[in-house]
Amino acid sequence: MTVTDDGQTASADTGGGTWTQAPEDDSPDPIADVDATGVEHAGNRYLVVSLPLGEFEISVDWDAEDPGTMLRDALAADPTIAVATNAGIFTEQLVPGGLLVSDGQELVPINLNQGGGNFHLMPNAVFAVYDDHAAVVESHAYAPEGVREATQSGPALLLDGEIHHEFNEGSTNLAVRSGVGVSPDGQTVYLAQSWTLTNFWDFATLFRDELGVEDALYLDGDISALWVTGMGEPGPLDGPYAGIITARARSSQ
Repeated sequence: MTVTDDGQTASADTGGGTWTQAPEDDSPDPIADVDATGVEHAGNRYLVVSLPLGEFEISVDWDAEDPGTMLRDALAADPTIAVATNAGIFTEQLVPGGLLVSDGQELVPINLNQGGGNFHLMPNAVFAVYDDHAAVVESHAYAPEGVREATQSGPALLLDGEIHHEFNEGSTNLAVRSGVGVSPDGQTVYLAQSWTLTNFWDFATLFRDELGVEDALYLDGDISALWVTGMGEPGPLDGPYAGIITARARSSQ
């Protein structure tokens, strides 16, 4: 696992707490070889995790009976998780704000309503995983056929390579941000979280210019956390979330 481009310990005040990668000799052994890299873009720093679908199985996990998920509790319950991050925006009642599909079961329906806040900054979008590819699609274009895992959030960062029309270069609307993008061939999922405060424009261009992504979705802001195997245990501010995106290494057998 690579966490910074210079191989050093990384620490960042994320607004919801401080993310720190423990020194190498104190870190637990990683359970999988995960490409997790520090990326400099537009004066900001980001943690970017690359997940080829041929190597990793990606899930969207949410328990409606116990909706508030802490990352450390999820990891304790399933030690095979190699990567975990918050899924989309959720309500004060810890219910996903829009569509959530887990293991082929639709737990929350698509939300096409108008409203306020980032979720309803249209267009918003769905991150969906199928048997042989993944995609980010505008919410009105979403079709449930063949979807195994999905989460809806907003706003869309990129659709067909176009930056969301409400984003402004140089905006002072700064926050920690997390998001998900998919390679144009649908075979690699990218998870990203900013280590510094960033605006929507720069976050969208991270996916477009650094990762070659044409479709990407904002997941959430200052409450975001992105954990990778080999890091220390997530902290008390890493949750609760209404749904998490997880990745597990596929068996080589």
